[in-house]
Amino acid sequence: MKGFWKLLGSAVVLGFVAASPASAQVKLANGMVLPDKPFFIVTYIEAGPADAQKAAALIKKQAAAIRQEAGNIQAEALQEVGRKNHFVLLEAWQDRATRDAHAKSAGTMTFRKELQPLLHSPYDERPHAGLAAAGGGQGGRGSVYVVTHVDIIPTEQFPPCKRQVSESGPCGIGLVEKLVVDSRKHAGNIRFDALTQANRPNHMTVVEVWRSAKDQEAHTMHPDTRNFRDSLAGVAPGSGVNADPLFVINPLAGSLYDEQLYTVIE
Repeated sequence: MKGFWKLLGSAVVLGFVAASPASAQVKLANGMVLPDKPFFIVTYIEAGPADAQKAAALIKKQAAAIRQEAGNIQAEALQEVGRKNHFVLLEAWQDRATRDAHAKSAGTMTFRKELQPLLHSPYDERPHAGLAAAGGGQGGRGSVYVVTHVDIIPTEQFPPCKRQVSESGPCGIGLVEKLVVDSRKHAGNIRFDALTQANRPNHMTVVEVWRSAKDQEAHTMHPDTRNFRDSLAGVAPGSGVNADPLFVINPLAGSLYDEQLYTVIE
């Protein structure tokens, strides 16, 4: 938004390792570096069930305020489908410095202070660099957001990946890269981005925006998506249920593919 996404095209690099707070960059396991421009924040917020409405109002107000701040590109306040007391706040900033200035501002401090009594778990804010982020498209009434935490086992990020059907890959990062490229072509897609968690670079957040629930459901059953899920599980695409009743998958991911659906807070 605000024209800044035009600067991103040459900055998208695919890969993964550790981020140094001093360098404000994320170094990937294959040696590539993801810059902090733009810089992304994904925050998970869980309020007590009885306080869901109060929390929603505060989060919506905060997102609106963020959008007016210098250096902000995007801010979206989301509420989980089926669990109204669970929220996600998505932010994109021109760089880490503008985001840090926002975090230290009086408005942000007031927001957190007012939100604190409503929470039943910590305010879970996760900084990210763009792994494959075109950005831009936002949802509205009737659209569906999907926010997925993806945890790739460090040794399974790049070839050789021992848990994949072929050790030569594609491995974890390549699989996510292909999913992004394929999914952007699916009917009803508004946005499909993959972000790398800056302080834990083998973890990613996949952010999807779909025109409708029907479009999102069709995407989940698309051959591209199903093949991705099979490959991430370390089985051949199209395998389905294994004929061996004792078979146990050996996935490339270190945890469940944690896919959660959201809508914009009204």
